[in-house]
Parts: sequence; C-alpha cells; structure tokens
Amino acid sequence: MTRTKGLALAFYLGAAVAGVAIGIAADRWLRPSPVTRMSGPQMREWFAGELKLDSAQRVAVDSILDARAHAESLLVAPIRPQLDSIRAEARGRISALLTPEQVRVYEQMQRDQKARTQEKK
Repeated sequence: MTRTKGLALAFYLGAAVAGVAIGIAADRWLRPSPVTRMSGPQMREWFAGELKLDSAQRVAVDSILDARAHAESLLVAPIRPQLDSIRAEARGRISALLTPEQVRVYEQMQRDQKARTQEKK
C-alpha cells in the first residue's frame, strides 16, 4: 500500500471513530437516561412497566426492594457520621472558593437537593 493510501485510510478510520464518539456523546446529552431522573416510586413504576410485572410480582419486587433499602441503611448507619463529615468538609472547601453570590446559589442548590432527597423517602 502506498503512503498516500495509508494516510487516507488512517484519516477515514479516524473520522469514523470520531463520528461514533460524537454520536454517542450527543445521544447521551440529548436523551438522558429516564432512570436517572426518577424518584423511588417513579423508578419502581418504570421497572414494573418495563418488565410487565403482574400484581403479585410487583408486590414481591417491592418487598425485595424495601428489604434491600433497609439492609443498605443498616450497613451505612455506622459510617454515616463519617460520610456526613467528609461531605461537610468538601462543601466548606468549595464554599471558600466562591464569591458571596455564588455561595448563595450553591447553598440553594444544596437545599434543593436535600428537598429532592426527602421527597424520595
């Protein structure tokens, strides 16, 4: 193969790989996963709908998910204070970098996130 043909082939291959990467990125950006935007009850509805669960299956799956959530809660409980401390320290460090206006926005973001978390419970 001549150098020109090899160079052209490499260019086309590079363009194809770049096109695939851009396509995947655009798809994920334009169509975020429905799973990531749902509350707990919405997630369960989506899950049951996707699997076409009958009522007995839904009750059983809900029971399993409730048991899992309880087990996870018990597992995390002993280290919860440490996690909270790590998060608070990180928030404090971030706040120290921000302007007063940015701090107000950042604090509102945290309040909004806390409200969303409370909604899911």
